[in-house]
Amino acid sequence: MIKRNRVSTAAIQPSPPAPPLEPAAPGKPASRPRLDVVDWVRGAAVVLMIQTHLYDAWVNPAGKLTAAYGWTRFVGGIPSRLFLMLVGVSIALRFEVQLAKGVTERRAFVRPVQRRGLEILGLAYLFRLQEYVLGHMGQSIVDLPRYWQDLLRVDILNCIGATMLVVPAITAPRNGKPSYLLALVGMLAFVCLGPVLGPAHYPTIIPTWISSYVGGQRPMSWFPLFPWAGWPLAGVVVGHLWVRGAARRGQALTFLVTGAAGVALIAVVDLIRKIDPHVIRYPSELVQQMGPGSFFYRLGMNGIVAFLGWMAVAMVGRRFSVVRQLGRTSLLVYWIHVELCYGLIAHRLGLYGRLSMAQATLGLAVMIALMLGVSLAKTRWSK
Repeated sequence: MIKRNRVSTAAIQPSPPAPPLEPAAPGKPASRPRLDVVDWVRGAAVVLMIQTHLYDAWVNPAGKLTAAYGWTRFVGGIPSRLFLMLVGVSIALRFEVQLAKGVTERRAFVRPVQRRGLEILGLAYLFRLQEYVLGHMGQSIVDLPRYWQDLLRVDILNCIGATMLVVPAITAPRNGKPSYLLALVGMLAFVCLGPVLGPAHYPTIIPTWISSYVGGQRPMSWFPLFPWAGWPLAGVVVGHLWVRGAARRGQALTFLVTGAAGVALIAVVDLIRKIDPHVIRYPSELVQQMGPGSFFYRLGMNGIVAFLGWMAVAMVGRRFSVVRQLGRTSLLVYWIHVELCYGLIAHRLGLYGRLSMAQATLGLAVMIALMLGVSLAKTRWSK
């Protein structure tokens, strides 16, 4: 049997058309300048996702004791949170387009996003089926039911799909205005209850593959809604602020404020931890990662990445960008690179768990180049 590690991050659907920065005049189509920074930030998450999985899969035990490998684990916590936040940002961009068109019915805001969420859930189970089949090739068919948890566990794609069912119902605009307050209240509810409901044990009368969407124990529940749904809820607020801030004050100031807010969040969390490292006592490091301190610290990091993304886009302009290209085909890159990192090819080539950090870094460069080729082929085929 091939050992297949969990997938810790994922890609989300391409950005919807960027919203207009101001409502269109009657009888005049809305102008729709694109927030290219969204694709760039998603692409940065893709690159960080690839390095997270590749080093985890290919580095040997000695290499995993090095400080360099430790840093790959630290930045490895960024992409999953970025992807989930960008789910909310994409929802907000869609809402802004509809608001500019004069849409007022809540159902018109909610249903398209939920339909996409159901599609993502279907793809999540298709991906798990692929991993299940490839991961247990060569085994007796009698033994396969023993590994049913591999097929139904709640991973990042499942979480993305589930949040796209929940988040629009909470955050859909009311009376032609964004629902900032409801989004923030929902975010705090999921984050603050995360350390309680996230790792909880649930009654066995509820099928584990269902209760794992709310919370539960690994290996079934890797990305439960508590606390992970807090990220797309935060992303909805961020997306609305980006669009409206760019319309009123320009993108430069908007993303400068985003970066400064990120630095401030990290500083506040660090200050609180210095005053009292155990201001909230958690039973384990895993539960601590579900708490509000970790959430706001990582949210600050996302703000900094967004600012750096805006700077990169401002410098590159419309010229070709590797990071932006990867961001536009993130779901496909996710689907393929996981199998290459953990699957049959890595095992048969002797890459799995065999390389030093230097060798794995060379492999990372090759993997990114290969994924760029896949991305470009997808773009050309789509056109």
